[in-house]
Amino acid sequence: MQQVEERVVYSVARQGWLDGLAQAIQRAVNGLFAGSPAGRRVKDFLNGVWLAHPLHPTVTDVPVGAWTTSLMLDGVESVTGRNVQPATTTAIGVGIGGAVISAMSGVADWSSTHNDQRRVGLIHAALNSVALTLYGVSLWRRLSGRPSGAKRLSTLGWLSMVAGAYLGGELTYRLGTQVDRNAWVKGPMDFTPAMPDAELLPDRPTRRVVNGIPVMLVRRNGVVFAMSDICSHEGCSLSEGRIENGAIVCPCHGSTYRLEDGSVIHGPSPYAQPQYQVRVHNGQIEIRTAQR
Repeated sequence: MQQVEERVVYSVARQGWLDGLAQAIQRAVNGLFAGSPAGRRVKDFLNGVWLAHPLHPTVTDVPVGAWTTSLMLDGVESVTGRNVQPATTTAIGVGIGGAVISAMSGVADWSSTHNDQRRVGLIHAALNSVALTLYGVSLWRRLSGRPSGAKRLSTLGWLSMVAGAYLGGELTYRLGTQVDRNAWVKGPMDFTPAMPDAELLPDRPTRRVVNGIPVMLVRRNGVVFAMSDICSHEGCSLSEGRIENGAIVCPCHGSTYRLEDGSVIHGPSPYAQPQYQVRVHNGQIEIRTAQR
């Protein structure tokens, strides 16, 4: 069974013909978000910057739970003949509301993906869009007093949702979408030399490997800052980015982190960067894991 599931996912991921469509949609979406400061704030909200956690998986439980409830209520009505349509329509409506928010946050996350993630994400979104459409038509028929076929539409919508949810799980757990790239990074517990103090130039992000861990060092206004060089979003090297208003901007997708504490200013990353304590000792810049 596992081999079958893997073949399904990898067959979707290898569909190169999806790239043209996916890239066109991404350009349009990113154009909307990047077109104004308000657009950037909306994207940060949908990425979950304010939550310090991706928003999308937080809200996907709403349509999954609500629509599964409606499926069970339809089953109860079919078996017992008892009219539970008020409860069913409420559950479907709640699911539709949650699905809209889930779709918006999912698009925001997907807009910064590429290759396999982008292809699988496109099919994931298509399946969930089909589910949302089917449930929307089902709800309309129920509310308009024409329930004929509404249950079948809901059942098809539920099956489409389950297929989409499966691909959503693969996006996260197999392809690593919106997973914190620093989850297992452990820096030195004791002060450890990183580089000679004289070699660190002002406002010049510099990469050094300390105890096998890539570290970015920056001297800003005479103060030396150090954080993981691995961007929490997609693992790009922050030292190849640029300094902007006391923050480092990732060169890949624009995630922006404060130098002083590693906190997120702009997504798509919702995760703060691991920060290191710094001291200069005997002409050497030394770092250790920040004590909390």
